Formats: sequence, C-alpha cells, structure tokens
Amino acid sequence: MGKQMLAALGVDGIDLLSNNPDKAAQPRAPGARVRDRIPTGVFVTIGNLHYLRAKAEHTGHSIELGNHADLLARTPLAI
Repeated sequence: MGKQMLAALGVDGIDLLSNNPDKAAQPRAPGARVRDRIPTGVFVTIGNLHYLRAKAEHTGHSIELGNHADLLARTPLAI
C-alpha cells in the first residue's frame, strides 16, 4: 500500500532522515526508492552518552559523538 500511496502523490523517491543504516533498506521492501539517508544530529547528555555510544559501536548508527571527556568524567562506568 505504501508504494501505491507514494505513486498517487507523485513521489518517486524519498530522502530518509535517520542515523540507522538498516532503516534505509526497510522502505525499499514495499517499493519506495530511498534516494539518500541523511544522518540527524544528536543531543548528548550525561544520561544518554553511553546509550548513544552503544548504538554507534554495536549497531552501526551514524552518530557523531565527538569528545565528551567532561561528561565521561562525571558518569559511572558503563556496565
């Protein structure tokens, strides 16, 4: 149904805003053509730094974490 809806709207392809490389393959299944995957920015906090790092390192998300030594010095060790 997604392909038919896009075709009815005159859409022949989409630019996907996502840090997840697997999401670019998902819309292709119903026939939508992904022209480009555009990574989004992330807001790094003391509460999500380890989570974001795990997403980048273990699942291949394109997340630019930069150097957050100040936050790392204030967080407990990751488990």
